[in-house]
Amino acid sequence: MSHAISQLDEPILVEDNLLRVGEVLPFFQLVNHALEDITLESFQGKRKILHFFPGIDTPASADSVRRLDALGKTLPNTIILNISPDLPFTMTRFAEAEHLVNSINLSSLRGRDMFKNYGVLIMSSKLAGLPARALMVADENDMVLHVELVDDLTREPDFEAALKSLMAH
Repeated sequence: MSHAISQLDEPILVEDNLLRVGEVLPFFQLVNHALEDITLESFQGKRKILHFFPGIDTPASADSVRRLDALGKTLPNTIILNISPDLPFTMTRFAEAEHLVNSINLSSLRGRDMFKNYGVLIMSSKLAGLPARALMVADENDMVLHVELVDDLTREPDFEAALKSLMAH
């Protein structure tokens, strides 16, 4: 069984092991702007917002990254991770052009298993292999406080619901 989302009313199936509130974030290894391997342990003791998206070159992804970066200024002890299959260079160019400094862009260049492990891997459509648009919030101990798998790839996540879960803990 899998989760169903859509892209402009075209059905898309997503991996069925989406993390749930109360679970602990599983290990991941991704790549930063300097092609260094970054793991979950790199953010130990910080609250986390994990923002998954298929690629920065779509309006909804670009808008979400901008919006989260702006929120990053106001969230103490919280790290915002923008996670996509884009090359680190692509994400760096975007961040520099947009003057984004309050979030971290990570590439699945050497960590595509994260999409499957976190339950956001698109399994059908022309986008198979990419992550669905999702937002996850975790506390300092990596316990999941909020999970949203956005029901249409062209829409942004519900940032207010994510922030509420973060502020409640």
